Amino acid sequence: MNKSFINENQFSVDFKKLNLLVMFVLSFITMGAYIGIWFFRNRDSIQYFAYKPTIHFGLWRWFTVISFFFLFIHFFGGLAISDYGMANLESYEILFNFCFIGLLYYSIFRLRESLEEETDLVLNKYLLFFFHVFYIQFKLNQLHSTSKQS
Repeated sequence: MNKSFINENQFSVDFKKLNLLVMFVLSFITMGAYIGIWFFRNRDSIQYFAYKPTIHFGLWRWFTVISFFFLFIHFFGGLAISDYGMANLESYEILFNFCFIGLLYYSIFRLRESLEEETDLVLNKYLLFFFHVFYIQFKLNQLHSTSKQS
């Protein structure tokens, strides 16, 4: 079960404390598809903060599935698909990646707004831009540590 902590406003939140190195390695191995899994693992906690649905988990579901599809095609597609077919799939993958990045930044900055409104977290927008889910998880891990001490 997820560990809970309570901030100074007495909100109970179930963000699980995760090792950042493990997150980074999983993201590297899955070529970024782990980011979608991170959103799903924290979906209930993220929805807790939302007064209105701002992060579209249905889109995250599709983007995660499609990411794993492209990952599979990247490794095994050459066995069954011609070079021309692989070139076409790569062009679709580039378009998909731009959409994935757009959804990522939209979701991360909506999550930032919600976290800053409901907790005492202060998130740097530049670090958030460059390190997205890793920075959010780092700050949530810090919040876990401070809640254990008090």
